[in-house]
Parts: sequence; C-alpha cells; structure tokens
Amino acid sequence: MISGIFTAILLLAFLGLWAWAWSRRRQHDFNEAANLPLEDSSAPMQERDA
Repeated sequence: MISGIFTAILLLAFLGLWAWAWSRRRQHDFNEAANLPLEDSSAPMQERDA
C-alpha cells in the first residue's frame, strides 16, 4: 500500500516538473540557455553582462 502511494506521489511530481519545463513561460529561459555555447566568450565579463 505504501509503495503504491509513493509511486503515485513520484508520478505526480514527475508530471508537475514536466509541465513546468514545457510551459511557455520557461521557453525564453531555455532558448537563452541553448544559445550560450554560441555566444562570443572572448568579450570581457562586464561587456557580456550588460
């Protein structure tokens, strides 16, 4: 019985994280993260943060 409840809780947690990750509000953040390797890393940190 306890293992079934634990499994249901983990399933709900997984579905919640999946919905959060695929929400439209997160799309901008993930697009920025995807483009990080393509940015010019030779610029000083102060110029890149601006």
